[in-house]
Amino acid sequence: MNVFVYTTILVLVLFYIGRKPLDKNTTIETELTKVRDTNFLFFFLGTLLLAYVSGQRFEFGDTVAYLDYFNKAMPIDECISSFSIGNEWLFQFYMSFIHTYISTDPRVFIEITSLITIFPLMYFLYNYSGDLKFAFYIFIMSGCWEHSMNGLRQYLATAIIVAGFQLLANRKWYLFLPIVFVAAQIHTSAYVLLFLYFIANTEACGKMTKFILVVGVLVVITSPFTAGFVDNVLSGSDYGERYAGQEWNYSINLVRVLVSAVPIILAFINRYLMKNKYKYYNIVFNMALFFTVFTMAGVFSAVYARFNLYFEVFSVLLLVWNVNEMVKEPKYSWIKNAACICYALYFIYQMIFTYGLSWHEDYLFFTNNYNQVSWI
Repeated sequence: MNVFVYTTILVLVLFYIGRKPLDKNTTIETELTKVRDTNFLFFFLGTLLLAYVSGQRFEFGDTVAYLDYFNKAMPIDECISSFSIGNEWLFQFYMSFIHTYISTDPRVFIEITSLITIFPLMYFLYNYSGDLKFAFYIFIMSGCWEHSMNGLRQYLATAIIVAGFQLLANRKWYLFLPIVFVAAQIHTSAYVLLFLYFIANTEACGKMTKFILVVGVLVVITSPFTAGFVDNVLSGSDYGERYAGQEWNYSINLVRVLVSAVPIILAFINRYLMKNKYKYYNIVFNMALFFTVFTMAGVFSAVYARFNLYFEVFSVLLLVWNVNEMVKEPKYSWIKNAACICYALYFIYQMIFTYGLSWHEDYLFFTNNYNQVSWI
């Protein structure tokens, strides 16, 4: 756990040194678009540090398995000749390309993947949060960073989709949907975005929100009876074989469900306050709502649970926007400090009670095998 704490503090220090006043001219009509409060150099250095540490993980989540997969990567010409759509071939090609042309060292593979994954996510928060330090803090404390290291392929697919956010927000479906298709060749579950795209731009707290909530509640209520059916339906697919069934524990519990609902609850409380404040508020709200719904359903099915990873960074942004608007009101002046404390407690709860980590773990970071212990 110490690596999480030390890295978070160092990155926050870099972001603090690079802080700058918000540009008051970054508006379109009455709505904020890109709101950057950090010098790009210090954003880059902080994000580079975060990506570097991510790439130094070892016995964390599925990392050891991917180190082994990379060592067994097929030659590039053999990979090209095996091209097919629907079996996550692009990830095989990605591994083969690095193995053939860059390095056969699996540590290099993990580092490159961490860079490609972390930068789009942090750049998204850098562009739109208006408060990078707070957004990064919530990104860490809510578990996003930990999840990015615990689901390598899916978070790589997530980073590709987040990189295409502007296309989604501007309804350029003819460009965004191909990006989803590409991401799905890395992790099949990305196909869910093909369906959700068509309701992502609907009004926050509007009729579609109520419909999604009703459907979500029905899914949760019926999950004890239908989750097994969903798992069985998908059991013949690559995705289902990996994640269906009881043997794959995604550690979603009631506490995690409640935490996932906090940004949505705040957004509902502020539904009038937030009107016309942020240009992309509707889409961020809806993506955060999908996160909450899939997290709730994920209590009963790992298949549902995996879907929520595509949306959790949007939940971070929604929380940051709402808290930073609320804190301007005298009656809510306490809420940002309260959010920092509560999310820190949630982080500690997850690390100690859910994952069973102590302050120092020998093989989590900064080691390449079980013959040497971590040096931090």
